[in-house]
Amino acid sequence: MLSQSHHRENQHNVRHPSNKLNTRSALPSRRESLALATAIITALVYIACILFVAIAPKAAMAFFSYVLHMDLTNIARVITWGSFIVGLLFWTVGIALYTALIARLYNSFISR
Repeated sequence: MLSQSHHRENQHNVRHPSNKLNTRSALPSRRESLALATAIITALVYIACILFVAIAPKAAMAFFSYVLHMDLTNIARVITWGSFIVGLLFWTVGIALYTALIARLYNSFISR
């Protein structure tokens, strides 16, 4: 019975390509790209993280020490506009590409 259910679901996915993730849209549209949406969220989280480090560096380092299981409390982090922009671009583009690869793999599973 499980195989029949699985077979019906696969037939549904083949007939309804809207189940696939859109990895190639250049602009947000009705079918917004998963990679673009993830990049935007990543940029917002990165900006919140930078603000946390800039406003409360000791508390931020203590928090991240717990998260990373490392002693970061004695590390002084100087934030410059250059480091902010490079980090923002690295994380945003990197995570967007990573998510696009996940979407491509997901689509290949849906197509089967």
